[in-house]
Amino acid sequence: ATPRCSARALVREALERYGLDPEDFARFALCDVVGRPGGPGGAWQGEHLREVGDAERPLLLQELWKPKAGWSRRFEIRRREDLERERER
Repeated sequence: ATPRCSARALVREALERYGLDPEDFARFALCDVVGRPGGPGGAWQGEHLREVGDAERPLLLQELWKPKAGWSRRFEIRRREDLERERER
C-alpha cells in the first residue's frame, strides 16, 4: 500500500490475497476504526467506526489525522450489508 492507493484498491487487493474473488469488492468496505485497549482481557475495543469512501486514500488519512493520546486507529474490512444493519439500529 502507498499513500496514493484508494480504499477500493486496498479492499480488492486484500480479497485477492485471502483467496476471495476480487470482483466482489463492491460487497465490502474499508472502515476507519478508532478505539483503545479495555475490552475483556485488555483486548483492543473499537469505539468509533467510519466507512472510508472508495476513492479516499487511507494512508493519507492516517498521516493527516492522528487520534488523541490513549486512542489508536486501525483499518478493517467489513461487509457492507453488516454496516447497513448496524446503521439501521
